[in-house]
Amino acid sequence: MPKRAMKDLTTDRKLKVSSRVARLVGPDSSLEEQREVAGGQFQLCNSEELLALFLLAHRGAVEVRDLAITTLKGIAPYRLVPLLCDGELHPQVLDFVARQRSDDASVLVLLLDNPGLARQTLLTLASRCTVDVLGYLVDRHAGSGVEGLREAMEANPVADGHWLARFDELSAQAADQSDHGADDWDEEIDEEGLSVYQQIMHMGVAEKIKAALTGDKEWRKLLIRESNKLVCAAVMKNPRVSDGEVLAVANNKSSNEELIRIVTMNREWMKNYAIKQALVVHPRTPPALALRYMNILSERDLKTLSKSRDISQVIANSARRMLNAKSRQR
Repeated sequence: MPKRAMKDLTTDRKLKVSSRVARLVGPDSSLEEQREVAGGQFQLCNSEELLALFLLAHRGAVEVRDLAITTLKGIAPYRLVPLLCDGELHPQVLDFVARQRSDDASVLVLLLDNPGLARQTLLTLASRCTVDVLGYLVDRHAGSGVEGLREAMEANPVADGHWLARFDELSAQAADQSDHGADDWDEEIDEEGLSVYQQIMHMGVAEKIKAALTGDKEWRKLLIRESNKLVCAAVMKNPRVSDGEVLAVANNKSSNEELIRIVTMNREWMKNYAIKQALVVHPRTPPALALRYMNILSERDLKTLSKSRDISQVIANSARRMLNAKSRQR
């Protein structure tokens, strides 16, 4: 993906508000209406809702500001995809999302790919983001000429010498290409007739995350295998992920820690007996959680675990103890 010089966009650009949003959040709106909008209970399209939440969080009645922020934090990432990929969103709205969704790597990557992101928002992200997001930021923005970007990275505790050296290397390469009159266009790829696998091969990280959040089962099946943790984690946030797909992740001993963490954090998925059973023996399930999940296992499954040589000794020994306790209670 070509690098673009970032514009230092400011509040000088006017914030466009539809008449409907203006009425709902303006001075003439009732407190009850503001509460409904801030709580996500009012029927608005995604773009109107995001703008309304932004306005209420900054200018609404005191009683609704925190509610608006809480609602934004709860919006599913897939719903934000078409908005964050839209270069028309006001920089202040993008900054609002960046601050309130600072723990959502997939959202931050989409923001970093948005040409409307303000310089100060980028600097803030560079100084605070996790190492996975930092890796994308370096690849995406090194050499873009954003003043103060390297200094902001230096302030980030996770930005060790490796990332700073890579930033310098990519910046030097970009400067060298500029000196030699590098083309400022990319070869267009005609996606018609390409298989999903072939399309993925031509995608950047941000594009893969968009597809992971919104794609169908064929896309999810391929993207869950990506080595980039940001991409495979985004698959698990797709609203169409089935229990069968989650079970496949839990059964796959190669699934990384982030995927297992996402599974264990979802209450609905954790109601599934087979998923819990698979997590008990997964090598990347935290031991404390694995032992807790063992409490729901049947006696038959405990016997299997007690005799297994393919699991940790801690789990096998715990299975034996649980079986002995059950036999004493009879």
